[in-house]
Amino acid sequence: MNVRFQVKQTIKQAVQNIVLPVCYRANRGRVVDPKLVVFADAHRNSRPAAMELLYRRLKERGDFRVVEHYLDYGSAGAAAVAKHSMRFMQLYASAGFVVICDNFLPVASCDKREETKVIQLWHACGCYKKFGYDAKDDIPPDYHGANVYRNADLVTVSGEAAVRAFTSAMRLPESCVRPLGVSRTDLYFREKWIERCRKRFYEQYPDACSKKVVLWAPTFRGNAGMPELVALDLEKLQCELGEDYMVLARLHPHMKKVGMTVDGWRRSEAEVSTSGQVESDRKHGYIVEISTEELYPVVDVLIADYSSLIYEYLLFRKPLVLYVPDLEDYRARRGFYMEPEEIPARIVMKEQALAAAVREAAEDAAGWAGKHMADRKTEPRTDQEHFLEAYMGACDGKATDRIVEWMTTLPT
Repeated sequence: MNVRFQVKQTIKQAVQNIVLPVCYRANRGRVVDPKLVVFADAHRNSRPAAMELLYRRLKERGDFRVVEHYLDYGSAGAAAVAKHSMRFMQLYASAGFVVICDNFLPVASCDKREETKVIQLWHACGCYKKFGYDAKDDIPPDYHGANVYRNADLVTVSGEAAVRAFTSAMRLPESCVRPLGVSRTDLYFREKWIERCRKRFYEQYPDACSKKVVLWAPTFRGNAGMPELVALDLEKLQCELGEDYMVLARLHPHMKKVGMTVDGWRRSEAEVSTSGQVESDRKHGYIVEISTEELYPVVDVLIADYSSLIYEYLLFRKPLVLYVPDLEDYRARRGFYMEPEEIPARIVMKEQALAAAVREAAEDAAGWAGKHMADRKTEPRTDQEHFLEAYMGACDGKATDRIVEWMTTLPT
């Protein structure tokens, strides 16, 4: 193993297991403020989308004091990470609530006060591929701290069928994992938001107005530092589908960080910043920079594989194609909570069969065009509705309300 990496991990473990607990204990003399809500994240420098609606709701209420605390630990220096972590521990010691939406190790670094409630909004819906302690590579094998999820008092999930998978992946009791819904999906039930998404998209892609929009949104393989991308020739797919279609790609953030293009090439950070990557790839690979959730209202057919975004997309009652040429390898390496065959989608193993599957799916999409979700629910799509009831039943536009209710009805 790389010596430098090993030294870095040793220091990281020392901070996590020694420095942060000491910092927390030094601040335990403070009185817990039940109205102090700390939103924290270690993967971004600004508020994550998963937190947006809950943050807004608490600010609108006016009876909570909301503090935001974000830093991308992956790109920040050691001193900045240490400072950010220790400042968080000071807040943690007196907060009534801490809200996170991903792994956040400082939360698990100590035995927290019972009065402080940790809310894990988790950034993904459903329960498709294995994650957390159920996956072979999600928790680093050299991590020797306590359960990274151990202090969560509430984990919000999208539906009843997801509860068991989350309790297993996070090694938590079922009482902590509740199908209250995923807060950010409330947006999908707002007609004004849908219209704004459509307007923004067609302003940037006016040629799409008369075309069927096909979006390829692959998950990343490997790890965050060296992600892998399954091969797919989008230019060829565009040619096979013809002028009536517009093929777009939306890459996972980990892929863009290392300069990966839709052809699977890697570029150095210097090359990415100077080569005009986005414009170049738009010519050859149709990369779109609009967020995936903002694309759902305009997409006619989604091509996905193992990403949990399929659950959110299916809320729009649109057809799905799963392009999974590495299915058996992925099953062996990562594993699933549910088999792809259980998902209401066309499954494609070979690239040469993809265009035909997309065309068939687009014919289905034509029947749903222009209908709001509330109207589409009355239509006879039994397989899809059954699936959504089980895995997304709590995502009904009112998830944020239920989370706030949980926060405000806790015994004092």
